[in-house]
Amino acid sequence: MKKIFVPLIVALMALVACNREAYKTAGYDEYASTHRTMAILPTETITTGRMPKDATAEDIAVVEEAESKAFQVALYNQLSKRSGKRDGDIRINFQHYSETNALLEKAGINLRDSWKHSPVELAGLLGVDAIVRTTVRKEFYLTNLESFGIQVATTIVAIFADPIAWWLFPNAHTSEVFASCSVLDGKTGQPTWSISRDKPTYWNKSHSEVVEEITRTLSRRFSYRE
Repeated sequence: MKKIFVPLIVALMALVACNREAYKTAGYDEYASTHRTMAILPTETITTGRMPKDATAEDIAVVEEAESKAFQVALYNQLSKRSGKRDGDIRINFQHYSETNALLEKAGINLRDSWKHSPVELAGLLGVDAIVRTTVRKEFYLTNLESFGIQVATTIVAIFADPIAWWLFPNAHTSEVFASCSVLDGKTGQPTWSISRDKPTYWNKSHSEVVEEITRTLSRRFSYRE
């Protein structure tokens, strides 16, 4: 009995912990029913930790903007894949990220600027009912972004390549990624849903795997399924 009881308690504790990660806000019932279309903004990326000695501010900016696009594309794909009319599907239409980015560019708002503009202003510009805003804080990491159609100069990749032989340590923990995601009402800017996720990364996981895992977790807990 004890052998069964202990794992059961652990599983219940894990379930409770997961439930704390995602939640509907007090404004959900009031605003969510009016939302039909959402835009997924370019992800705000914040790089922390000890930087490679040869990395310049410009190099870091290139990395952050490439990762911003990768997270935006991956989150759009994950949310769209889970949207539809069947039971349990997300009942929202998502504006394609290429349309979102084109409208931002047409308005003179570059990728970094989009992180700072108000949700009400951006929702009006994009013609959507709500926006999905995501922030990712992480220690530097960069391996491969080609799977997202994003290329980074090989010189920058070389600068961020870690010289330590991580393959000698199969479980070497190389960085930490913290992601938060919120849905914001387009008329008031009020949040209706939010989630946070903290995830370690390891030397033997590619950048694309890390991005996919984080965005998959965010999309699985996404609300708007009623």
